[in-house]
Amino acid sequence: MATNYQRLGGGEPANRSVLNTSVNTSTEESGSRIHYRVYKRRWYVLAVLCVLNISNAMAWITVAPVADKAAAYFGVSLEQINWLSIIFGLGIPVGFIASWVLDTYGLRTGLLLGAWLNIIGLVIRYISSVHKIIPSDYSFSVVIVGQSICAIAQPFLLFAPTKLAAQWFPDNHRAIANTIGSTSNPFGLLVAFALCSVIVKNDGDIPNLLLYFTIPGAVGALMVTLGMWSSIPPTPPSASAADRHESFFQGLKKIIRSGPFILLVICFGAGFALFSTVTSIVEEILCARGYNDSFSDLCGALMIGCGMVGALIAGLLVDKYRNFEEMAKIGFAMTSLSFIVFAVFSHMRDKEPYIITSLSLLGLFGFGIYPVCLELGVECVYPVSEGTSAGFMAMSGQVQGMLLIFVYNGLSTKLSPAEMQYQQCNGTSSTNGTNSFSHSMYSNHSMYSKFMQTSSSTQPMDTTVTVLVYAGYLVLATVIFILFFRTEYKRMRAEHFSAADHVLNYSSRNIIQQNRSIYS
Repeated sequence: MATNYQRLGGGEPANRSVLNTSVNTSTEESGSRIHYRVYKRRWYVLAVLCVLNISNAMAWITVAPVADKAAAYFGVSLEQINWLSIIFGLGIPVGFIASWVLDTYGLRTGLLLGAWLNIIGLVIRYISSVHKIIPSDYSFSVVIVGQSICAIAQPFLLFAPTKLAAQWFPDNHRAIANTIGSTSNPFGLLVAFALCSVIVKNDGDIPNLLLYFTIPGAVGALMVTLGMWSSIPPTPPSASAADRHESFFQGLKKIIRSGPFILLVICFGAGFALFSTVTSIVEEILCARGYNDSFSDLCGALMIGCGMVGALIAGLLVDKYRNFEEMAKIGFAMTSLSFIVFAVFSHMRDKEPYIITSLSLLGLFGFGIYPVCLELGVECVYPVSEGTSAGFMAMSGQVQGMLLIFVYNGLSTKLSPAEMQYQQCNGTSSTNGTNSFSHSMYSNHSMYSKFMQTSSSTQPMDTTVTVLVYAGYLVLATVIFILFFRTEYKRMRAEHFSAADHVLNYSSRNIIQQNRSIYS
């Protein structure tokens, strides 16, 4: 594979000191000194984004672990309760608006919109549960309205990590900043699951649940309103942050014409969609083969936990070595191998060690390369704004995730009478929310698993063909990505040339000044 310097346009190994001159250095341009520096406030801005993403993820999964109690409290069916998750599909069309706002009006405006839409939705949800204010006949309709507003807020928060990392962090910390911001969403799912079991003991505790889940949203809204004063720091942290980016519509034109980015969007979306879909249906897959809900929950928890660890490790590695493409291709290959192992053993009984190991590795590599691919997308189409590239990649995963759900419904069949004696489903997937850990760690398209839970709760399904098709789908995307994806690191190249140009200009000006002093 080509070296990083070759990706920058050169033929010799890169000098890392030159590549990193954008961090805490000063150069001279037009007679004045330009400083690239970082501020401690960048960690506060990152914390704001993390709190908001955690809150929004908690809003999405609020009643999933206690769906039966929520249905009893609101006096509706479980299928109606499922709409509290399905409604987050609003985030797909809103994604275009969110990308435009982030790129046109800046990070602060995008986060303000996301934060206040989120808290307004959370407050409306809580008010819906107070029957002294809202009559019980209308309470579920009101909670749907509140949940819809939270769903609209999601893309403003979900698309922001890449842009925040680029505008506030130096080039050798961008990937890890992006990773921390991105993994805050699945962390919110874990927090929600843990709190639900503690707060809700019976259906009368639902108002308390909605109230407590409003608190993080209020904290995040106050943090961004009172503590985040601008979209960018006073001085850029790197040369690319100082450069002028394409407008949103100019960026769209450049994206359409970029073959490597289109290929990345398709392959990344395929992997992202499959990973999220599998985390949604792992309980349905396993219970049909005699694995109980506790085992499915453990598998889901390990996928999320290992995924967060993998993302952090990958972020640190690419920050240090800048090998985005290599890391992404290795991650894709290992994800495919892990899923093949899972596809083989998931339809056998008494294979717990193999299933746990394969799903842990699937999480480690599958979600681990998520922030790496986002950074790679920026490198493909720079100077297109980071919000635009990240938004298109996320929406690709959401759309392909919907397609995989249709594949599930079309290929899954009923278990044979002989197989029925081993199944452990018994309708639990839709009656008590026990597979909450199995929901997608990366939001929107996993909500469509609710359709599957409704259909599979009355009749356990044989998903052998479905999982094998999924494996083939992932392998095809992986092979195409590994063989055909090549790109220049355009942002790194721009930073490299900018740093070299500043050094040469500064040196030439010093020589001129010295000559003038000699002859004077």
